[in-house]
This record gives sequence, C-alpha cells and structure tokens, in this order.
Amino acid sequence: MKKVLLSLILLLSFASYSQNINDFQYVIVPIKFDFLKENDRYRLNTTTKFLLQKYGFKSYLATEELPNEVLTNRCSFLNASLVNDNTMFVTKVKVVLKDCYDRVVFETAFGTSRTKEYFPAYNEALREAFKSFDKLNYKYNGSQPTEKSLGKIGETAEVKVPTEIKLASERAVPTTEPTKVLVSGQLYAQPIANGFQLVNTEPKVIYKIYNTSVKDYFIASKGDVNGVFFAKDNGWFFEYYQNDKLFSERVEVKF
Repeated sequence: MKKVLLSLILLLSFASYSQNINDFQYVIVPIKFDFLKENDRYRLNTTTKFLLQKYGFKSYLATEELPNEVLTNRCSFLNASLVNDNTMFVTKVKVVLKDCYDRVVFETAFGTSRTKEYFPAYNEALREAFKSFDKLNYKYNGSQPTEKSLGKIGETAEVKVPTEIKLASERAVPTTEPTKVLVSGQLYAQPIANGFQLVNTEPKVIYKIYNTSVKDYFIASKGDVNGVFFAKDNGWFFEYYQNDKLFSERVEVKF
C-alpha cells in the first residue's frame, strides 16, 4: 500500500510540473554555476544547454545572442541552475529550473557518479540527473508567460534575471565560425572506463573522450583543455574555447 501511495505521489508531482513547464519554451543557462569557480567548468554549462535542447527546449547560454522575446519579456524563460551535494566518494548534482520570481518550476532527482576524476564524474552525474526529464513528456503549449500572469495577486516580487544577460546592442556578438586547426598524425582509440583515450604511435595519450547519451558525441579533454569531440562531415572534430575564441581541430582517428 505504501508503495502504491508513493508511486501516486510521484506521478502527481510530475503531472503538476508538466502543467507549468509546458508554458515555457526558453531556458537560460548561466556561463558559471555557483558551486564552481570557472566559466563552463567541466563543460557543465554547455552540456546542460545541449541536453535541454535534446528534450525540446530552446536553451541558450546567458552570454549568447538571445531572442528578442527573451530580451523584452523577463518572464518568458526559465533560469537553469545545478545543485551539487558531493560526498567524499560520490559526485551528486541535480538540475533546477526557476521562473522569473525565483520559484522552482521543475527540479530533477540527483544524478550520481563514483568516478574519481571530476570531469567525467560531473558529466556522468549530470546525464543521469537529466533522465528525470524523460518522465515529463515536455511539449511547449504556446503560452507566453508575463510578469502579470506569473505574479501572485497582491504580492510584489522582485524579478530575477541572470546577471550575464545584456542587450544585443551592449555586447559583441560571439563568433560562430571556429578557427580551424589541423592535427597531424594518425591516432588510435583505446577503451577506458566511460570512453576512450586516443594515442599516437609512441604511444602517447593525446585526447581522452567520455561517452554521452548521444551517438558519436563525447565530452573530451586534451591536457588541460576541455571541449567536445564529435563526428561531422565524415570526420572527427575536437572543439574547445580558448580566450573566448572557438577552435576546431580535425582529428584522424581509428576506433
């Protein structure tokens, strides 16, 4: 009986979430999460944006060029954040989506990972947390939330907007065309936990790439540089940011 009641409570909770979350099509992801010291540390911000798009949202980093609807209506989007609750041996994160009144519209269960290295551990935990979105069956219903429609009668609330958002006229438009870099030499993929390491003929490890839920799309690192590794145009590419500039390396690799 207790199990039936628990299942019913969970089902009703997700139903309540979907009644609200379907009102929103946009989600803004900050360039830095509160519990980390660097922008896009471990590629968590860009990966969060990517995974939100996978589930049907129109998601943007707060530093990107934003749609006019977002710039002119501060309640037309949800703000994404990550909450971590790590222990000595377990990395734990969950995703929280809030409206312009700082009210939680949806939050996932905690995703966990026991991987020792932070980069793959955080990404593994994040992907597990996103599995909560499978139960939402999210579909934008065409609503256009406003401060008036979301605000409570007789209640004055401060509208919170990500501090990184600037009007298009106040900031430079980010470069979308990456600087192309050719990496010479054939590399070979060797299986490791959660992915592969790509080595040359010495053999020296050049890249480490970690599985995601998307085919031929990996979270990757090259020394101290973090980025993404994916298949495109019959080739493999490693893309990363350096000094706020996007670079793309074409990599010859045999799996």
